[in-house]
Amino acid sequence: MGLSPEARSALQTIGNAAVGVGLGMSVLGIAFVVSQFATGQGSVAQATSSPAVNAAALVLASATPPPPPPSPSPSPTLAPTAAPAVQTPTPSSSATADPMTAAAYTSSGKRYVALSAPVGYVFLAPLAGTVRVSLYQLIDGDVRVGSSVPSLPFFPYVTLESTDRRIIYRPGALNADTELLVKNGDRAEIGTPLFRAIGDGASSWRTFYDRSVTANVVASVAALPSGSELDPVAFFTTR
Repeated sequence: MGLSPEARSALQTIGNAAVGVGLGMSVLGIAFVVSQFATGQGSVAQATSSPAVNAAALVLASATPPPPPPSPSPSPTLAPTAAPAVQTPTPSSSATADPMTAAAYTSSGKRYVALSAPVGYVFLAPLAGTVRVSLYQLIDGDVRVGSSVPSLPFFPYVTLESTDRRIIYRPGALNADTELLVKNGDRAEIGTPLFRAIGDGASSWRTFYDRSVTANVVASVAALPSGSELDPVAFFTTR
């Protein structure tokens, strides 16, 4: 049995409506899926964009050279201090102290000087002049000059005469206590060695006149041409 035109028209209308509803539902579904996809992509894009930004920041940070460290303040340079000059001790201009000592001595109202010096001491000429040497011996209690008794000691008298002074030295026994360094008639200048003390024996004055004498030499000083005596201690200690 066929459908009437009205029924076919109604069915067509219903079919069209169903198709429309289906299409609408499809569109809504597609729209929902698309929106969900878009939302997911946005989340993924947002999530993935952060590492990219961080990486870019890192690249930028690594590409930018770090600021140079502050330069250390230069240490103050100390100027080299010159070492103090070592001063070489200057030898004293004064001569070494003379070990000879001088003491006043008198005999028979005349002034003499008693000179004492260690063994090895050399007596030097205090002035320029002519040397005279005389040898004395004590024979039978008498003092004799020019004698020659080999068994008895000889005692030299050493005289030094300048134009205005005369000095007479009376040292100990020849070759036992005294070594002569000049000869009779020699010319002596200031500082010329006259004789050396080689023993600790006393002056011939002890043997000849005074047993209390202990000095190496008994000396006297006189002015010339008068022959008047001068202070012998001052002469030997103030030169």
